[in-house]
Amino acid sequence: MNIGEMIRSENGAIAGYIAEAGFDFENVYFEKVTSDHPRAPLFNLMTKSPRGRGVRLGSIWERASRETGEVYFGGYIDTAQSGYVPIRLFRSRQDANAWNIVRKTAQRRRDMDGIDLPDDSTMTGDDDHYTQTLN
Repeated sequence: MNIGEMIRSENGAIAGYIAEAGFDFENVYFEKVTSDHPRAPLFNLMTKSPRGRGVRLGSIWERASRETGEVYFGGYIDTAQSGYVPIRLFRSRQDANAWNIVRKTAQRRRDMDGIDLPDDSTMTGDDDHYTQTLN
Protein backbone atom coordinates (compact mmCIF):
# COMPACT_ATOMS: atom_id res chain seq x y z
CA MET A 1 0.00 0.00 0.00
CA ASN A 2 1.46 3.40 -1.04
CA ILE A 3 1.55 5.72 1.96
CA GLY A 4 3.85 8.49 0.73
CA GLU A 5 6.35 9.89 -1.68
CA MET A 6 9.81 11.47 -1.58
CA ILE A 7 10.93 13.89 -4.34
CA ARG A 8 14.43 15.15 -5.20
CA SER A 9 14.30 18.88 -5.89
CA GLU A 10 16.44 20.72 -8.44
CA ASN A 11 18.95 21.63 -5.69
CA GLY A 12 19.33 17.93 -4.75
CA ALA A 13 17.37 17.99 -1.48
CA ILE A 14 14.98 15.07 -0.94
CA ALA A 15 11.72 15.67 0.95
CA GLY A 16 8.18 14.33 0.94
CA TYR A 17 5.30 13.07 3.03
CA ILE A 18 4.05 9.89 4.74
CA ALA A 19 0.34 9.57 5.59
CA GLU A 20 -2.24 7.01 6.68
CA ALA A 21 -5.53 7.30 8.54
CA GLY A 22 -3.72 7.43 11.90
CA PHE A 23 -0.84 9.80 10.98
CA ASP A 24 0.14 12.44 8.46
CA PHE A 25 3.76 13.63 8.35
CA GLU A 26 4.66 16.47 5.96
CA ASN A 27 8.15 17.76 5.18
CA VAL A 28 9.75 14.37 5.77
CA TYR A 29 13.46 14.31 4.93
CA PHE A 30 16.58 12.15 5.24
CA GLU A 31 19.39 12.83 7.70
CA LYS A 32 22.62 10.93 7.01
CA VAL A 33 23.73 8.70 9.90
CA THR A 34 27.44 8.78 10.70
CA SER A 35 28.41 5.59 12.49
CA ASP A 36 31.13 2.95 12.28
CA HIS A 37 28.70 0.24 13.39
CA PRO A 38 28.15 -2.24 10.52
CA ARG A 39 24.39 -2.51 11.19
CA ALA A 40 23.74 1.22 11.61
CA PRO A 41 21.06 2.69 9.34
CA LEU A 42 22.10 4.75 6.34
CA PHE A 43 19.60 7.53 7.16
CA ASN A 44 17.28 8.71 9.89
CA LEU A 45 13.87 9.65 8.55
CA MET A 46 13.07 13.07 9.99
CA THR A 47 10.29 15.66 10.11
CA LYS A 48 9.79 18.98 11.88
CA SER A 49 7.76 19.49 15.05
CA PRO A 50 5.12 22.25 15.08
CA ARG A 51 7.82 24.52 16.55
CA GLY A 52 10.34 23.62 13.84
CA ARG A 53 12.52 21.16 15.75
CA GLY A 54 13.91 18.10 13.98
CA VAL A 55 12.07 14.95 15.09
CA ARG A 56 13.25 11.45 14.21
CA LEU A 57 10.47 9.29 12.73
CA GLY A 58 12.49 6.17 12.03
CA SER A 59 15.47 4.62 10.26
CA ILE A 60 16.28 3.62 6.69
CA TRP A 61 18.76 1.03 5.37
CA GLU A 62 19.81 0.30 1.80
CA ARG A 63 18.58 -3.09 0.60
CA ALA A 64 18.70 -5.17 -2.57
CA SER A 65 16.08 -7.56 -3.91
CA ARG A 66 17.13 -11.20 -3.64
CA GLU A 67 15.47 -12.03 -6.94
CA THR A 68 16.42 -9.08 -9.17
CA GLY A 69 19.23 -7.31 -7.31
CA GLU A 70 17.28 -4.03 -7.59
CA VAL A 71 18.34 -1.57 -4.89
CA TYR A 72 15.67 -0.06 -2.65
CA PHE A 73 15.47 1.37 0.85
CA GLY A 74 13.82 -0.39 3.76
CA GLY A 75 13.15 0.64 7.31
CA TYR A 76 10.42 1.77 9.64
CA ILE A 77 8.68 4.74 11.13
CA ASP A 78 7.55 4.84 14.74
CA THR A 79 4.12 6.41 15.19
CA ALA A 80 2.29 6.95 18.44
CA GLN A 81 -0.93 5.33 17.20
CA SER A 82 0.34 2.58 14.87
CA GLY A 83 3.61 1.73 16.58
CA TYR A 84 6.42 0.54 14.32
CA VAL A 85 5.35 0.69 10.67
CA PRO A 86 7.69 -1.20 8.31
CA ILE A 87 8.21 0.73 5.07
CA ARG A 88 9.99 0.33 1.75
CA LEU A 89 11.05 3.10 -0.65
CA PHE A 90 11.16 2.22 -4.34
CA ARG A 91 12.26 4.53 -7.15
CA SER A 92 9.31 5.57 -9.27
CA ARG A 93 9.23 4.08 -12.75
CA GLN A 94 7.67 7.30 -14.10
CA ASP A 95 10.00 9.87 -12.45
CA ALA A 96 13.69 9.26 -11.72
CA ASN A 97 13.57 11.96 -9.00
CA ALA A 98 10.74 10.32 -7.03
CA TRP A 99 10.47 7.40 -4.60
CA ASN A 100 7.21 5.73 -3.60
CA ILE A 101 6.89 4.91 0.09
CA VAL A 102 5.10 1.62 0.61
CA ARG A 103 3.87 0.13 3.87
CA LYS A 104 5.29 -3.37 4.02
CA THR A 105 2.46 -5.78 4.64
CA ALA A 106 2.70 -9.32 5.94
CA GLN A 107 3.72 -11.72 3.23
CA ARG A 108 1.45 -14.59 2.31
CA ARG A 109 2.96 -18.01 2.45
CA ARG A 110 3.59 -19.25 -1.06
CA ASP A 111 2.22 -22.73 -0.36
CA MET A 112 -1.23 -21.46 0.70
CA ASP A 113 -4.00 -22.44 -1.71
CA GLY A 114 -6.43 -19.89 -0.38
CA ILE A 115 -8.28 -18.69 2.64
CA ASP A 116 -11.05 -20.80 4.15
CA LEU A 117 -14.17 -18.70 4.69
CA PRO A 118 -16.76 -19.71 7.27
CA ASP A 119 -19.39 -22.15 6.04
CA ASP A 120 -22.88 -20.59 5.63
CA SER A 121 -24.31 -23.25 7.94
CA THR A 122 -22.27 -21.82 10.85
CA MET A 123 -23.42 -18.22 10.27
CA THR A 124 -26.42 -16.67 12.00
CA GLY A 125 -27.88 -13.16 11.81
CA ASP A 126 -29.59 -10.72 9.46
CA ASP A 127 -28.38 -9.46 6.06
CA ASP A 128 -26.06 -6.82 7.54
CA HIS A 129 -24.62 -8.54 10.64
CA TYR A 130 -23.38 -12.08 10.90
CA THR A 131 -21.89 -14.03 13.73
CA GLN A 132 -20.07 -17.29 13.28
CA THR A 133 -21.12 -19.96 15.76
CA LEU A 134 -18.22 -22.06 16.95
CA ASN A 135 -18.63 -25.82 17.21
